[in-house]
Amino acid sequence: MIFVSINKNFISHPLIKENSIARREYQENIFINCLNNNCLVVIPTGLGKTIIALMLAVHRLTEVPNLKVLFLAPTKPLVEQHYKSFLDLTTLPPESLISLTGAVAPEKRKELWASIKIAFMTPQVLQNDLISSFYSLDNVSLIIFDECHRAVGDYAYCFIAKKYIDMSNSPQILGLTASPGSTVGKINEIKQNLFIEHIEIRTEKDSDVKPYIHNVDNEWIKIKLPSEFLEIKKILEEKLRNCYRSLKENDLLGSYDILKITRKDLLKLNNLINRRISTARDNDEKFRMFNAKKLTANAIRLSHMTELIETQGLSALKDYFEKNEEKIKINKANKSLKELFADYDFKRARKLTYELYSKGLVHPKIERLKEILTNQINENPHSRILVFCHFRDSVNNIVKYFDENNIIKIHKFVGQAARGSEKGLTQKEQIKLLSEFKDGIYNTLVGTSVAEEGLDIEECDLVVFYDVVPSAIRSIQRRGRTGRKREGKVFVLMAEGTRDEGYYWAEKAKEKNMKSSLEKIKSSEVQTNLGQSNLLNFITSEKNEDNESIDEISSDLSSIKKIEDADKLEIICDNRETASPVVRTLSLMGINLKLEQLQVADYVISERVGIERKSAKDFNDSIIDGRLFTELSGLGAKFSRPVLILEGDPFQASNVSENALYGAITSIILNLGISIYKTKNPSETAQFLYQLAKKEQSTTKSSLKLRFDKAPIETSHLLEYVVAGIPGVNALRAKNLLKELKTLQNIFLADIPDLTKIENIGKKIAQEIYKISRYEYKNNH
Repeated sequence: MIFVSINKNFISHPLIKENSIARREYQENIFINCLNNNCLVVIPTGLGKTIIALMLAVHRLTEVPNLKVLFLAPTKPLVEQHYKSFLDLTTLPPESLISLTGAVAPEKRKELWASIKIAFMTPQVLQNDLISSFYSLDNVSLIIFDECHRAVGDYAYCFIAKKYIDMSNSPQILGLTASPGSTVGKINEIKQNLFIEHIEIRTEKDSDVKPYIHNVDNEWIKIKLPSEFLEIKKILEEKLRNCYRSLKENDLLGSYDILKITRKDLLKLNNLINRRISTARDNDEKFRMFNAKKLTANAIRLSHMTELIETQGLSALKDYFEKNEEKIKINKANKSLKELFADYDFKRARKLTYELYSKGLVHPKIERLKEILTNQINENPHSRILVFCHFRDSVNNIVKYFDENNIIKIHKFVGQAARGSEKGLTQKEQIKLLSEFKDGIYNTLVGTSVAEEGLDIEECDLVVFYDVVPSAIRSIQRRGRTGRKREGKVFVLMAEGTRDEGYYWAEKAKEKNMKSSLEKIKSSEVQTNLGQSNLLNFITSEKNEDNESIDEISSDLSSIKKIEDADKLEIICDNRETASPVVRTLSLMGINLKLEQLQVADYVISERVGIERKSAKDFNDSIIDGRLFTELSGLGAKFSRPVLILEGDPFQASNVSENALYGAITSIILNLGISIYKTKNPSETAQFLYQLAKKEQSTTKSSLKLRFDKAPIETSHLLEYVVAGIPGVNALRAKNLLKELKTLQNIFLADIPDLTKIENIGKKIAQEIYKISRYEYKNNH
């Protein structure tokens, strides 16, 4: 039975506000075809994928009213956008629709879960809650994965989908995207990771979509670089060519043509050089390979600097110089960087950059951008404009350039991560900024990739690419910010004769491949529906953009089985380990996990057993930077049975000598008394942790404690240890409390005014002591 009905003009359902959603044939068709399947919907941007999700959500709530629906999106602004759409369009009680992001405390999320009908969440928050067993997905009837092209590799969508299929009695999955990937292999990876059974594809050419497509004019603007820029570019390219020539002479590159060597080629060189170092027959060969490492590092830097002068301008290049000069000044630069900045020709390029910058010379792109924005605002004062940049420095420089412009009211729109001393925008600030953009306080936002996905800004009628991205997914997402409710324009600024042009052709080829791949899959779906064999199901070596097979790139989460009685085991994990597949694997095995911020250890399975996990690369790097023995000394001091798990082979492709590695390993075992266990991969690490916990916890029935300091023997120290366990009370405050009040009894019976008289005890800490001392224990976990 289909509970959502569609009359002549509007979609109708008791849970949808009357006459709030206009009827569109393609949405109706997609909805009907997704009713009984785990479905992937590929649909051009601006065509109301949220409405398709809403139709399926209210259908599931009607079909199984005692179950919940989850709507996942990659960022908090996107989560809030979907949440607001459902509030505006449904008759569901507002308190049953809740946005559960990281801004809501974990315990509060756990409490709210019981009353929710539809939860809107970021995948990272849901993943952490599932790992911590705050609630189960067994009472969820539908999960919507927005921007589901992210469901590859270790992204949280893959873990959540597997967990959901394992837990739920009535699972249904809906994936939504405008750009799933450039190859059949990539698209099939998403299908596999989200357990997709059916795919619905719509393009601008489809008859049921055509009436709703708004025209978007695309214009590519070629810009010539000034001769002064070309002079700096020539110096940098000559230095780069010399690096390539030396690397070719050592059989590390096949060419020294700067047009043929990509940044990806350089990044791959490190492993090759490390292998050559570990197998070197004599010191001369080792010396050449260590020199090759320096050349590779500087080649990556020079390639980046060339890109900056070509596509971004003097200001971005000057900023890059200054950041690295500061590193050298405070002695945080490595040898290769110091040598590069001491080079005569390189000094000439820097000097020329600073001289031209002081004269006010700017990249012609920014002058053309000013012309485009000014014309647009003059023609339509209510216009909204998005400018996309690859680099955050470019965002800052553009905002600075328009700072005093009265016509173009501009603001940056970047991610949360800090860049050096510059803070990012919190998700709360991003949401506020989008609201101000819609209201016209700003008419132009200059953003990085964070502004590309999903944001539905109806008023946006112009998008400008300040630079070209060689990614079909990102280009489609950028263009999709305009033409959503009315006609729009897209301008792409391309520096002539630079890598902008190379990126242009790369992006075009990938987008063409994506369209071809979608047509193949669409044709395959039609054949399958007619009862013919689906040949794509038999593809076993489809190649993706990086020439990897499906089997190589697919997540192996689908093969992980829940272990009987594993929920009787408990492992405390450092909350920073959730980025590792190990924690997700342990969760899927059914082990009871607790996420804590641990001062030492990555995993704790008892009071005496703490485990540090290091990949082979991290192990080698920590030997070089000196943190290895500091970290492991702390582990040995806290636990009587410390264990180091070494994941991978540190001797393979190592930049550390064999003798140094053996020296480190023997010192860890003999001097620190730490056991070392070697695993091949995260899956084997998870299996070892399970076996370790099973053995250790079979001999004890007590709950795993959350404090892991070794308890002192002397009674006075023991009292300090107990008092210091109160939130906000450190060792010094514990001593002050005991010095004045003498006993634990006096401390816990004291009133707040008496506590605040003690040195370093403020009102907030006094209230905490008072509250805890009178809290009634509840054994409900």
